[in-house]
Amino acid sequence: IQLDAIGNMNITPEQIDNGSTDACGIASLSVLPSLFDCSSIGDNTVVLTVIDNNANVSTIEAIVTVEDIIAPIAICQDITVQLDVNGQVNILASQVDNGSNDACGIAMMTVFPNTFDCSHVGSNLVTLTITDNNGNISTCEASVTVEDNVAAEALCQGLTIQLDDNGEGNITAEQIDNGSNDACGIASLSLSQYDFDCAHVGPNTITLTITDINGNVSTCESDVIVEDNIAPIALSQNITIQLDASGNMTITPEQIDDGSNDACGIASLSVLPNTFDCSNIGDNTVVLTVTDQNANVSTIEALVTVEDLVAPIAICQDITVQLDENGMLSITPEQVDNGSSDACGIASLEISQI
Repeated sequence: IQLDAIGNMNITPEQIDNGSTDACGIASLSVLPSLFDCSSIGDNTVVLTVIDNNANVSTIEAIVTVEDIIAPIAICQDITVQLDVNGQVNILASQVDNGSNDACGIAMMTVFPNTFDCSHVGSNLVTLTITDNNGNISTCEASVTVEDNVAAEALCQGLTIQLDDNGEGNITAEQIDNGSNDACGIASLSLSQYDFDCAHVGPNTITLTITDINGNVSTCESDVIVEDNIAPIALSQNITIQLDASGNMTITPEQIDDGSNDACGIASLSVLPNTFDCSNIGDNTVVLTVTDQNANVSTIEALVTVEDLVAPIAICQDITVQLDENGMLSITPEQVDNGSSDACGIASLEISQI
């Protein structure tokens, strides 16, 4: 016999009787036991009792083999799972089961596939297999939605860059990245700032953003140190100056400068020597020093031609002289001079008549 869906079955004496007879007739047939359940699976000895019309009784044994051929009821449910930091997740059959049952009990539940990785992100069809205690099998299918909610590990490193001749510099995300990683792979790297100029000389905090292939985002910060190591372009011009009445003259760097420049700006100009006197008449080599805003220095030479165009101050005095016995007289310029002067000195004195 086979158990029904609820795991029970009754038999009648007639099923066991195989032609019992009596000359005076059979009054009744009975069989014990007559009720079977899951605990009766296999061979069971029953006793058939035969009573004739005159109350005579005979018994005989028989074997009732009880079978359970009803498959279990497999009931599935869809689930959602998240990958771990290694990009993997395993599921149990019990997670997919939604109340599978069998009248005689479930021996085993399995699910396949039960291991998922980054390649399974999204919906995956799995099969739940239910085996009851008597080897009957049923299956159902469920959807396992695999999610990757683990952000990438963002790793930054510091960087030092130099501005170019134009006062500009730029970086890439790869220069800041220090081995950022994600179990499922990185889709993109981006920076909060790529381009730098003179205004950024010094440390600059920027953000590296890591986006993995499943849209998870993580960030880290890094210091980008911007340096300006380009010396300014020093340009000079030769000049000619005239000493003043006191025999002196001072020049400024701006007089020597001929358009010196630097991408990040000029901080200061200086020139040496910058003071001249009578001893410097003629050509003099000077050095123009150009310092930019970031302390880079360039120098260049120029010629300063010093001229003395200030005439001496001639001061005369009247004198009285006497002719000699011959009626003759000679005088010197010094007798007529009354303190003539020149800042750079008197070379000679002459008079129109001696």
